Amino acid sequence: MTHRTAGVVLLSLLLAGFLLLGALPNHVSSIRIGGLSLLWWYGGVLAPVIGVLVAIRWLADPLPTSRDE
Repeated sequence: MTHRTAGVVLLSLLLAGFLLLGALPNHVSSIRIGGLSLLWWYGGVLAPVIGVLVAIRWLADPLPTSRDE
């Protein structure tokens, strides 16, 4: 598995996490923290921040090698 493939899989899991959190029984995703629901915190803060970190770490092009010779 390449780095890009791992990054794409992780980003897909972040999207799936939003759907799974919304599908939990008994409206678990509507529990409020700081006045906002868990689903909002996941979709509005946690998943985007993790998505940016995944994109930087696994989807960025590798640094070019220096030619100091």
